[in-house]
Amino acid sequence: MRAFSPWDEALGLGEYSWTPQVVWDALRLGVLIPSFRDAAETFTELTGLGMSKSSLQRLVGLEGKKQVDREEEEAKAICAVPKVEEEVVWREIPEPDSPIMSVSSDGVMVNVRDEGWKEVKVVAISAVERGKSETEEDGAGPKLSRHSYRARLCDAKTFTNHHWAEACRRGLEKAEQVLCISDGAVWIWMMVFMCFPKRIEILDFWHATEYLGEVARALFPQDDQAAQAWFTSQKHALLTQGLRAVLQALRKAIPRHQPLPEPVRTAVSYFGRNRHRMHYPQYRALGLPIGSGAVESACKTVVQSRMKQAGMRWSREGAQAMLSLRSLLLSGRWHELAAP
Repeated sequence: MRAFSPWDEALGLGEYSWTPQVVWDALRLGVLIPSFRDAAETFTELTGLGMSKSSLQRLVGLEGKKQVDREEEEAKAICAVPKVEEEVVWREIPEPDSPIMSVSSDGVMVNVRDEGWKEVKVVAISAVERGKSETEEDGAGPKLSRHSYRARLCDAKTFTNHHWAEACRRGLEKAEQVLCISDGAVWIWMMVFMCFPKRIEILDFWHATEYLGEVARALFPQDDQAAQAWFTSQKHALLTQGLRAVLQALRKAIPRHQPLPEPVRTAVSYFGRNRHRMHYPQYRALGLPIGSGAVESACKTVVQSRMKQAGMRWSREGAQAMLSLRSLLLSGRWHELAAP
């Protein structure tokens, strides 16, 4: 039975027998620093208050679970269909941070105890400042800012609700243009199809060029210099002339009756599936971004820098608690966390 002192309540101490500010500071360090041990030691050095690694880990787990539950409730409410007998209450739709908003999704692996490596799905939503010209020289290209994130250790169907909840929170329903910039993963584009009826789909340019690199090596397996020259020229052609120019170059490089090397066949298939998302000259002419760097950065900062240190394995509950808290912190919304 836990002892209780009336002075705890009188002094405003919470369930941890610390002031809310002390708990708040400890929690932030536990989420921000890539090790519970290092975070606990830093907390003790800064405050003079003793805290063990296990105590901090427990704190992050408990408070993270509360944030996980809040996200679940938000996603459930935003996607719920009212029953016939229920009164329909229209929610207020917030204004977007920019007339043009970008949404990108990706997956990153974490090591889950007793399960192995599992995919965390991440969405990054950003305000877009349209570029002033077709080039990115002298800072004239498009700029993305005011990023927010949500990360979940779940399947694509479940993540779709969280994806939509974050989009609604950022006001994408009122945006003049919604740019969906991602790689070619099918689950991402299925989710985009369900969430955004009016959208501009853009295949991440750098993922497309990775396939061009494989093609170049297949065409010139014994000549690295020729492969690099072909890759550079076709990368520029894709950017400035479009996919048709690249396919024409491929047709010239391979005799008509010669079998296609497997990397070429794979690339052509990939380009074919995503051709309507590869109008890069038009996107650049409109001053739109063509890369999914925001979500790739999110995968590194939200997930990898904290959760993929050497030897780390997470319980499923602990991983999701950390993901939810880091998403909140790195989205600049830490102040919204309910006081412990």
